[in-house]
Amino acid sequence: MNKNKSFRAFCRALSLYDHFLLSCHVSPEADSIGSLLAMDSLLRRLGKKTTVICEDPFPQRLEACLSSKRWKMLNELQKPQSYFQALITTDCPTLERIGKVRDIITPDTVIFNIDHHISNQFFGHFNFVRPKASACGEVVFEIFKRMRMTIHKEEAKNLYIAIMTDTGSFKYSNTTVSCHRVAAELISLGIDVDKINDAFYSTYSLSRIHLYSRLLSRVKTTPSGKIAWVGMKRSDLSHSGATYEDAEGFIDFLKYLKEVKVAFFMSEMKPDRQVKVSFRAKGNYDVNKIATYFHGGGHLKASGCVLRGTLHQAEKAILNCLHQQFRLG
Repeated sequence: MNKNKSFRAFCRALSLYDHFLLSCHVSPEADSIGSLLAMDSLLRRLGKKTTVICEDPFPQRLEACLSSKRWKMLNELQKPQSYFQALITTDCPTLERIGKVRDIITPDTVIFNIDHHISNQFFGHFNFVRPKASACGEVVFEIFKRMRMTIHKEEAKNLYIAIMTDTGSFKYSNTTVSCHRVAAELISLGIDVDKINDAFYSTYSLSRIHLYSRLLSRVKTTPSGKIAWVGMKRSDLSHSGATYEDAEGFIDFLKYLKEVKVAFFMSEMKPDRQVKVSFRAKGNYDVNKIATYFHGGGHLKASGCVLRGTLHQAEKAILNCLHQQFRLG
């Protein structure tokens, strides 16, 4: 495994195998899915056999824009393990992030790692990792270009959604001149930007509004106001009729507070005593350090991890770590 292997070696290796397993991280979002579907399309156009398998189901909120026809769950797999010669992962800083899909690969499975996380561990036999890219979708766009593959309209939509969502509609600090140029080229291929924006940003369920109301009433800040956070209980979902998907994006409300430098959102997960945490930062604060401390990872301004324990225990541990790292209080 060599993180310095050339892109030419990456492409040459792709040509050696006929059947690929493609997967992305657990609890997949638009960047991981859009990148995965675009790579699936590219490989099939090259004459490869592909199977897309993920641990978690396709998110309902993405079905209006992204196709779920290729998406399979682990329990739908009927082929033996040896059927897959190679694995392609998208948007995964570690192999562990694909969850139980690891159980269907063997020591002989050749791994292609496509990602943009600064915390990527270069776990693949072949790694195409671009930490300066705005999204994994931008990395996959580069693969299309370097392989001189014309991007079809459906692929353009997948890649545009990947980049748009991971940059917060081009508002986050990872937005670059390069990603604007890529987005412009993708739009020029005829994708319906209005339809995409309506599906992502103009359609809220009443249950999601009820959930946000409960969470907003419990937002906490430190005395200085530089840290803001909230914890979501499983009971919040049952009382509001919402889902974990509905909670995505709530952390932006915390980050938008004027004095806030670091925000974190905690979700009480289905397995007992597990808390999923998302971090966001403004200014020169690197929350990837915090996530990495808790065996997670991500980006300088947006990272995540999972802690064992209760919401209260997670809150205490995170605030202590933030104080030690950044002297925020």
